[in-house]
Amino acid sequence: MSRRILTVLTLAVLLTATAAHADLAWLQEAGDAANAALAASGSDLRLAYAEVLTAGDEAGQTFYFGNVGNKQLSSDWVPFDPRRTWNSTGGITYLVDASDGDTTTLTNAQTEAAIDRAMQTWDFATTCSDLPIFKVADPGVDPDLVDFAYGFGPPPGPGWPFADIVQAGWTTFFPPPILGITFTYIWTNGGVATDINNDGKTDTAFREIYYSDNYVWNINGNIDVETVALHESGHGLSQAHFGILFQTDANGKFHFAPLAVMNAGYTQVQQDLKPTDLAGHCSLWGDWPNK
Repeated sequence: MSRRILTVLTLAVLLTATAAHADLAWLQEAGDAANAALAASGSDLRLAYAEVLTAGDEAGQTFYFGNVGNKQLSSDWVPFDPRRTWNSTGGITYLVDASDGDTTTLTNAQTEAAIDRAMQTWDFATTCSDLPIFKVADPGVDPDLVDFAYGFGPPPGPGWPFADIVQAGWTTFFPPPILGITFTYIWTNGGVATDINNDGKTDTAFREIYYSDNYVWNINGNIDVETVALHESGHGLSQAHFGILFQTDANGKFHFAPLAVMNAGYTQVQQDLKPTDLAGHCSLWGDWPNK
């Protein structure tokens, strides 16, 4: 994708996002504008949906973007997908953008180590799957597209995309109560989502994960980087939100039932996977790569 096309994409998204920034409608509308620009550029990539994790008593949501066929999307990776030219490992690759760390209290080294621990938890804490997860090095150029499309970062560098899951770092652009967002890009053909392995799911191209710099982040304390990274990395590995949010009348406190890493809202430090998280991962990856 050329720099000129990406510039057009930025302008289209910014016009939409500015008009709708008062609530989360701007997220969906701006994504739709991005897809319109991608279509105009002739790209086969489309933003399919964004999964939002929120703080406090708010429940996160999934926003489906238009122009990709059926809006009730369920997207997953295709083993050895020849279109993912950046990955020949047979597993899933990820990178951490070293240039966009937390600017409140932590160093890039602290946040990257916490993200690595979260990815390793998904890699090693599940015995039902032989899915290998590999870390690749920061390429030294900007590895993200969404941040540029939404107007708060440079265009992706030469050679983009660089990994299946891009841990794109921290930004102030997403307003509270958003803590983290995972964006899913899918492959299309003529603008229609593809399913080349006939598994009933659209084909994931790559995912980008962002964290909000509008909060104070911590290591092993609220708001905990590893906890949120574990949740967002679950989305990166195709898991959806899980659990029901309810309020206790006696004290007004909000709870998720059952408690899980993949709950749609942040409640506490959680650095281990719960049974529902493990079950979801096993259902997705237990037969990899024979899907």
